[in-house]
Amino acid sequence: MSKKLNVHKIAFLSVMLALAIVLGYVESFIPSWVPGVKPGLANLVIIILLYTFPFYDALLVSLLRVFVVALLRGTIFQMPFYMSLTGALLSFALMVLAKYLLKFLTIYGVSLLGAYAHALGQIIIACIFTETTAAFYYFPFISLISLASGLLTAFVADRLLLSEPIRRLKEEDEES
Repeated sequence: MSKKLNVHKIAFLSVMLALAIVLGYVESFIPSWVPGVKPGLANLVIIILLYTFPFYDALLVSLLRVFVVALLRGTIFQMPFYMSLTGALLSFALMVLAKYLLKFLTIYGVSLLGAYAHALGQIIIACIFTETTAAFYYFPFISLISLASGLLTAFVADRLLLSEPIRRLKEEDEES
């Protein structure tokens, strides 16, 4: 029985990785009225995984997504890659800490903290690359949009986590 569960989990994680890659790549084509700001669609996958499986599964998918999308965009080891990687790592770290240490927070609070941290990580990298702190003046605009995106992401993730297939997978993983 455990092999079946492992196969289900591997298959689900593979599908979620593919979805995160597609969402991350597609959002690069979405026009934005604020330069450099994207909706963070791939974070939906990470939040679902964070609430379905152990955190290290979500971390693996998050990191693989950043690398594969950068390869597809042709920005590997360039400023956009480092902005995405730093944002993803800072966001993930804060979401994990919030989820496990701040038990009173709902998925909405966790998602909002993750969105805010992602924006902060990107601003930090922009400052490092430009060798100036001027990018921090841009932070209020980015953080407001990130918070709106974080709310939307949490809303969709919350609904998807209630779906039967995801609930069943979570139960199977907890049994193994």
